[in-house]
Amino acid sequence: MTRRESEEAPDEVLDVIDFPHPSTRPALNTLLTTLELLAIRPPSWDDTSSASTISTKTDLSKKKVQVIGNPTPWLLSLVSSPLKWLPTDESREMIWETASTRLSERCGRAAMPSLDRSFRIPSLSSSNELEIKIHEPTWDGDNLGLKTWGAAYALGKRIGGDEVMRKGIYIALFGSESGSGRCGDKRVLELGAGTGLAGLALAGTVNSIFPQDDSTGDIHVHLTDLPEIVPNLQRNVDLNNPSIPSAVKVTTGVLDWRLQPSTEAEQEVSRYPVIIAADPLYSPEHPALLSTVVGGWLERSKTARFIVELPLRKLFGGEVSGFRRLMAEKGFVVLDEGEEIARDDWGESGESMTCWWAIYGWQV
Repeated sequence: MTRRESEEAPDEVLDVIDFPHPSTRPALNTLLTTLELLAIRPPSWDDTSSASTISTKTDLSKKKVQVIGNPTPWLLSLVSSPLKWLPTDESREMIWETASTRLSERCGRAAMPSLDRSFRIPSLSSSNELEIKIHEPTWDGDNLGLKTWGAAYALGKRIGGDEVMRKGIYIALFGSESGSGRCGDKRVLELGAGTGLAGLALAGTVNSIFPQDDSTGDIHVHLTDLPEIVPNLQRNVDLNNPSIPSAVKVTTGVLDWRLQPSTEAEQEVSRYPVIIAADPLYSPEHPALLSTVVGGWLERSKTARFIVELPLRKLFGGEVSGFRRLMAEKGFVVLDEGEEIARDDWGESGESMTCWWAIYGWQV
């Protein structure tokens, strides 16, 4: 047995047939403890072997317990029971609500209640990983930006730990490969930031790519999305501010891709040397909107960079190819690109998918 296997091995295995049945009138604390054992945590996208819905591990009172069997019938028995032996209406409501939550967790990501999850971002210049905490509200199926998508995590890890990606960001923010060009303001814009994972990964690691004696000004990372997405985006920024270096300022705001700077002078002031986007194409109109907004907001310089990561989903293959064609028509060229495997958390154990990442610059 390896060290990792030893650390993950459960201290106890509990079969659902041994759960306290309502007919035995179990105590409130007994029911709450058992329900906690059944809580399903989001699968780790770093691990190809996610826990299934019928085998859940948790650390309860410093003891790792593995539950085997199908708990759904037991949960239904609690929801349908009047629980008359419990002392108060509040205690009964607590059990009904918690059991209903456990059932919802077993109905897929779209039915899950709000959750908090953590993502680990590597850093080439540090032995310590950056932990980013993300809150995802209950998803209603309309606001896709309230869910964290696998491409955002893949891009965040690449920004933190890939030499090619970090070199591109360095050149864009300094204005030259030697770092002797740009002075003062260093700004990054994220389009369609969603829950903010990719932008927060950049904010938490970008300072480490600069020389220790750099005094050319602070870095400003601005995360944008639609009005209904921004409140949760700001919540995640606030949640991670303690992990962001003091020289990096992170802000949020609304940016409608249909709107461009109104005047040429305003446009020149507003342009960013770096723009990033992760998984922004999920409608036939998005390729034209995205390519236009990048063209309108990316600084007109040979060192400016647009960084994007797109899942190669079968249903959206036309959008990806259309976006690439439109970017070329607008004067952009792919400087570096590649493919990698990422994960989303649909289904019992998530699903693997191929993502395409690219670093764009203006055609010289």
